[in-house]
Amino acid sequence: ARMDEIGFEWTPRGYTKMKWDEGFALLMAFGESNGHFNVPISPELDKTSEQHRLHKWVESLHDMYRSFELGRQSGSLTNERVQLLVSNGFVFRSY
Repeated sequence: ARMDEIGFEWTPRGYTKMKWDEGFALLMAFGESNGHFNVPISPELDKTSEQHRLHKWVESLHDMYRSFELGRQSGSLTNERVQLLVSNGFVFRSY
């Protein structure tokens, strides 16, 4: 909780540079447009493109969820956020 108070950015590995609110909004828009949440990636995509960043952010959700299920520190993925994603149709990978 103290890390949250000082504004620590919980984005895993720092490669997405995307905060929760931005990622969630982009993911919901992607889902509405495409009918699914499997954000594709291709080698031709610029690593700073919104689609590449969103793909990495979604991948990080799956990684964090695995830790969440195991009861470990799971970055910014709280129970409330898991429920919000699931209630909007997002399906976490099972490992």
